[in-house]
Amino acid sequence: MNKPIKILICTHSAQTSTGLGATVRNIFKPLLEKYPGKYELHQLGYFHVTDNQFQIPWPIYNTKVIKHPDGRLELDQNDKYGEISFHEVVERIQPDIVFGYGDMWHFNHMLESPLRNTYRMLSYYTIDGQPYFGNLNQDNTTDWGKKLLKTDKLVVLSKFGAEVLKESCPELKDINIDVRYHPIDIRQHKFLSPEGKKELRSKVLPPVIAASDPFIIGWCGRNQFRKQNYKLWETLHYLVYGDYIECNSCKRVTIKEYNHATKSTRVGNLTMYDADYKYDYCWHCKSTDIVLGVPQDNTYMWFHMPKSDNFYTPEFHERMWQITNKCIYTNGLDQVKGIPEQAVFDIFSSWDCMYYPSGGEGFGNPPYEAMACGVPIVYSNYSSHAEFCKNGGLPVRVTYIPEPHIGIQRSIVDTNHAVEQILKLKRDPELRYKLGASGRNYVAQYSLQAMAVAWDRVFTDMMDSPLPMKNNKMYSTVI
Repeated sequence: MNKPIKILICTHSAQTSTGLGATVRNIFKPLLEKYPGKYELHQLGYFHVTDNQFQIPWPIYNTKVIKHPDGRLELDQNDKYGEISFHEVVERIQPDIVFGYGDMWHFNHMLESPLRNTYRMLSYYTIDGQPYFGNLNQDNTTDWGKKLLKTDKLVVLSKFGAEVLKESCPELKDINIDVRYHPIDIRQHKFLSPEGKKELRSKVLPPVIAASDPFIIGWCGRNQFRKQNYKLWETLHYLVYGDYIECNSCKRVTIKEYNHATKSTRVGNLTMYDADYKYDYCWHCKSTDIVLGVPQDNTYMWFHMPKSDNFYTPEFHERMWQITNKCIYTNGLDQVKGIPEQAVFDIFSSWDCMYYPSGGEGFGNPPYEAMACGVPIVYSNYSSHAEFCKNGGLPVRVTYIPEPHIGIQRSIVDTNHAVEQILKLKRDPELRYKLGASGRNYVAQYSLQAMAVAWDRVFTDMMDSPLPMKNNKMYSTVI
């Protein structure tokens, strides 16, 4: 009998409620079930929590922690992604394959390890924008392209990601890059009728809101610059107050400029438009066939987001945009812990749509999971999530702002267009249903079973190649 293929998974612990943790569960648990005895799994789990809420059938090793005199444990930032622990675990278990999943800073030390030639390296790379240089050198070579030449198998989560790497990094022009979507268990996700949604809302919403026949817009994700969360409160304000005009000629929306200091619509001396513009014609096509926006008092936004994330302060933005009583938050969340998965999917199923204005995603688990629930998505038309959201949602136009050091472009949604697209869904239940059904059918093809076969093919093919130290190709390492 052949020895099992020993894989060391290096990413967020499968016990966390993060997107990376969920993907690890959905890749490897079905793999073990479909191919019993073929694989032996170990994990170096970032941000590992000890309670086995997800029933993980492989050992997970902690990164290092610092114990304070008062007994508190804190993650050792020098070993945040296993920069120290990785070498110790590799020496102990001697894996055939190392599965590094995330951004370059999640697995760079695996590519540069002194032990690099003792294992086959798979980099499952989350490409969340473009370009992907790391650094663009004077001769147009790239730092990240050079680093990725040290991986044995390069896999990304979207065609967008593969194209960005090929276009950004000349070093990778002859490298085969595989694409593997996130596996999903469609059986966990409920596609509800209007009656079923109403019944569910009576259980998950505050009674006063549930009784008002509300229109619920959902958001799920971290609170980060990359996510552009501030657009959530901004867009909700315009919908709730009707602070815009609509054009009967071109069907577009022109939002009214907001004076953040006075917390009111700016009058005169505009900066978003010509200074003397009075909203007496459509800003886009100049037609005077316009109507004033109508306040949507029954519109709410549900934030499935930890308030403890230290970035955009929810209370501040609610007060500034005067929508405090229009925001709902899921209780019991932090950066790595969450509520039971089925409760999350029930929350998603209760929404009328998801609004996802993210500035860039390596994949985008939240809209993918929401689509599985038959929920249509209004999404920023950029990066990996836009690739699948187009099958079950409406895109929003974007402009860009670069990350300060590495130059990756982050999209910024056009609020005019976002309001316009959400209004389309609010006014047209048939469109909501059609997009929801289309999105669910699309993601259903990436079932746990189908993706287990796809991943087995990847790992089996890797094992057909000898270890680097037994091959003519040896990787240079950092000692």
